[in-house]
Amino acid sequence: MKYKVEIYEDEDLGGLMIDVPEEISLLFHLVLSDIQEVKSGIRLDLVNKVLSKESSYEEITGNSCTMEINYDMTKIIFEFATEGSPDHCLIETEELKKIFMLWDEAIEKKYGESN
Repeated sequence: MKYKVEIYEDEDLGGLMIDVPEEISLLFHLVLSDIQEVKSGIRLDLVNKVLSKESSYEEITGNSCTMEINYDMTKIIFEFATEGSPDHCLIETEELKKIFMLWDEAIEKKYGESN
């Protein structure tokens, strides 16, 4: 994997957390606000649809972020960015898939297969 990503349980908050490098920092909001403690579900499905070339482009908007998925790169747009803060980041679509799969593994480990 290209990026150093750490997924861990925050004992103070009682939930999973994710640390990502600064260049993909908005992924933090996507995972913790839009996906939360469930599997990546439809977002991973849309990534796979584009990577398999079944579709050339997909877009999905959640609680705080929009994903614009292209084959090579995915743009993550943070809908609530403040002035002077980044409002989007780019990540390789294949790398995003790997991070979603890591998140799903962490969810399965914490809650079991049924979540």
